[in-house]
Amino acid sequence: MTIAENIRRIRRSAGMTQEEFGRLAGVSSMAVSQWENGRAVPRMGAVEKISLALRIAKSDIIEDGALSDDAGLAAKEHGRFPSGRFSTKGAPMAKVPLVGNTHAGKPCLPEELDEFPEVLVPQFLLDRDPGSYGLEVDGDCMDRICPPGMVAVVQPGVPAKSGDVVVATIDGADSIMRRMTVINGDLILSPESHNAGHENMYIAAQDDRQVHVEHVAYFQSREAF
Repeated sequence: MTIAENIRRIRRSAGMTQEEFGRLAGVSSMAVSQWENGRAVPRMGAVEKISLALRIAKSDIIEDGALSDDAGLAAKEHGRFPSGRFSTKGAPMAKVPLVGNTHAGKPCLPEELDEFPEVLVPQFLLDRDPGSYGLEVDGDCMDRICPPGMVAVVQPGVPAKSGDVVVATIDGADSIMRRMTVINGDLILSPESHNAGHENMYIAAQDDRQVHVEHVAYFQSREAF
């Protein structure tokens, strides 16, 4: 993996735009774009800022090859599961409410949960969207990128776009987590599972069903809390 690919994957894994990533690194969004296109490489000062903010090794940014075992995991890029996770040890953290489950089981209010009514996540997620909340992933419909039992951080203030992982409710039913694709107004909600029994869900543009989707920005295991 090249330096450009490292930076692109780290940024997308953190669920950040080029502008947000640039602010974190102390550079412009144009500089980030040049890094990701291979037209320039980051200076060491920017590398150190990224490393400190995201708690990853500098070598994960500037060396060719796959990310090391202690490097990042957040929102996944095109369903590919990185080799490790962002370590949150020592990073600025903040609490978000764990409001229920997604994919299987009825959502429930935080006060109805016996365990983990709040979870700790990296502060930069709340800086991006103070309305962020957590959902425990229940079921195997997305286990290629997010095993059951992990917590998905949902950011309702971040517009969901085609290609994103989303949490969706259809006609107010239980929430499900899927990869969303939008084609000419038609909505496709696709599983990314080792279980071949899960199928795509199609909602045509003219369908009168009420669909609500919210952007999933980050996955984190319980062990990190």
